[in-house]
Amino acid sequence: MDRLIALQHLIGNTCCKIRLKVYHEELATEWRGGFGLPTRGYIEVSGPERISDIEWIELDPIVVTYIGRLVPPKVTVVIDEIILGLNNEGIEYKTVKGSIRVYGQQLR
Repeated sequence: MDRLIALQHLIGNTCCKIRLKVYHEELATEWRGGFGLPTRGYIEVSGPERISDIEWIELDPIVVTYIGRLVPPKVTVVIDEIILGLNNEGIEYKTVKGSIRVYGQQLR
């Protein structure tokens, strides 16, 4: 649970989007701006899922910030901050097609 809380803080601090995949689903969720921990043993991105059912969580290291209609969005790459935060917490990760993937077995 401590790793999930650390991951939640990391996502909040970097403003990156996440998605997750559960074992019994074919597709991952849509990209979202964060996740909740509604009760012990559960995580909520697009709906509550048991933590034990999570195959992986991916973090998108490219943050796009909408500024205004006449100004192009601000694009920030936060991969270094994500990697530093994961390493500080001892959370192993893999880079998959530009995203940072954390496997669910580490979060139980």
